Amino acid sequence: MTGQESRYDRIAEGYATHWSPVHRAATLRLLDELPADDLPPRPRIVDVGCGTGALALEAAARWPGAEVEATDVSAGMLAVAARTVASAGTAGARVHLTRAPADRLPFPDGSADLALAAFVLQLVPSRPRALREMRRVLRPGGRLAYVGWLAGELPFRADEAWDAALDAAGIARESPGGHDDLASPAAAAAQLRAAGLSRVRAREDRLVHQFTPQAYTAFVTRFDDGDLVLGLEPGVRQALTADLLDRLSRLPPEALRLELPIVYVSGVRAS
Repeated sequence: MTGQESRYDRIAEGYATHWSPVHRAATLRLLDELPADDLPPRPRIVDVGCGTGALALEAAARWPGAEVEATDVSAGMLAVAARTVASAGTAGARVHLTRAPADRLPFPDGSADLALAAFVLQLVPSRPRALREMRRVLRPGGRLAYVGWLAGELPFRADEAWDAALDAAGIARESPGGHDDLASPAAAAAQLRAAGLSRVRAREDRLVHQFTPQAYTAFVTRFDDGDLVLGLEPGVRQALTADLLDRLSRLPPEALRLELPIVYVSGVRAS
């Protein structure tokens, strides 16, 4: 089991509660990037790194004839996705979950009409290898589409309040590990062409999410830095949480609006 697998097994429930709602709207907008007439009446769709299953389920609902193969390397995330699709009636019945890494998909060559990925390719061992694998499972004329993060995070005052609360409590934390975020839409397009896709398009957008003081406090203490906070003595944890909530409550609402640069990318397998 890789470090990413074990981490996402451990944080799957927190991800579903605190992080998935932040990027859900941007994730589902990926389907709006596709040409209306791009798919056959009964398309076969592959969702790579399906997470909570939201994108796979939306694809199944949008194309009533579709069969969706949703994969994830994390058993914990697949358990969350299984709950998502089980509660979704007929659309959920057409979503099939499989544990598999992005660069070793268990599907035949040329068997899919559409391959999707949302906010996952920055986590895989090799984005180029994953893109080539997604191309492999596409039929000629099939489309690959994904949404991912762009480098260049914007300042976020809620994060600054969290850093200040940690400093005031004398609590140090490790710097987060780097992700393979894309340098620009042009860089994303070049990677897709290098993977063998044509008619490539890439456009920059923004993910925008409005936190409340309570929601951001829960996000950072129970998910984003949950391991750190859980390891504190109960009294220290309670004081830190109260201090953060107080700092956030004194900020204007716009200071709790998260904005992150993202990119939508798509291309077609020519042959």
